[in-house]
Amino acid sequence: MVVVEHPVSRDPGLAARAEEWLACADRVEGPLRTAATVMLVRDGAAGPEVYVQRRVPSMAFAPSTVVFPGGGVDPADHALPVSTPGLAAVAAAMGVTVDVAAPFAAAAVREVEEECGVRLSVADLRGRAHWVTPAFEPRRYDTWILAAAMPADQRARGTTTESDLSGWVRPGDLLARHAAGEVRMLPPTVVSLEQLEGFADAASFLADRPRVARVLPELVRRDDGTIVLRTVLP
Repeated sequence: MVVVEHPVSRDPGLAARAEEWLACADRVEGPLRTAATVMLVRDGAAGPEVYVQRRVPSMAFAPSTVVFPGGGVDPADHALPVSTPGLAAVAAAMGVTVDVAAPFAAAAVREVEEECGVRLSVADLRGRAHWVTPAFEPRRYDTWILAAAMPADQRARGTTTESDLSGWVRPGDLLARHAAGEVRMLPPTVVSLEQLEGFADAASFLADRPRVARVLPELVRRDDGTIVLRTVLP
């Protein structure tokens, strides 16, 4: 078990919502929507790279934030047959049954094609993590983080109006920019990039089988008054 903390002060909107939540005596948690996101990875000249997008400023959830391709589970995603090749392996990695895994896997494949024009199969997916948006956020998601290798015969490109910038990055470079306050990222993205940075190449990252458990960051006010999102990782 590992405990990590992410200050909320870098994001003025996040900090304001956090202060309001901690000061409120009658807290009401927002409803959860299911979602899936995919770390699309490849090998670069100096190690593994991952494809990211920056959400447009007008987005209701995580505006101007760097994320992996992904989105909410749609009703049609529930139609994926439980016999789909590769689904049983994804479900086993995430610790759920195939009927639970099916809509998340379907959403992951669909969203990657819609957002960056890359066609994946369910068998391409690898389970990485399961994160839930903190209770204080008005828009909340129960999200699976999956990973897949970038197909050699395809090209990733921004094909969605929900992002204004996209491309391949080295995890260490993006983490350094985040630490310097140059880019905005949510804790699931930060932790995922830190994990990817520890691998020499994309193949070894995709071969990794991390322990997956439901992760729910919580707001904590430190003794010095600063507010952090504290996360217990499996």
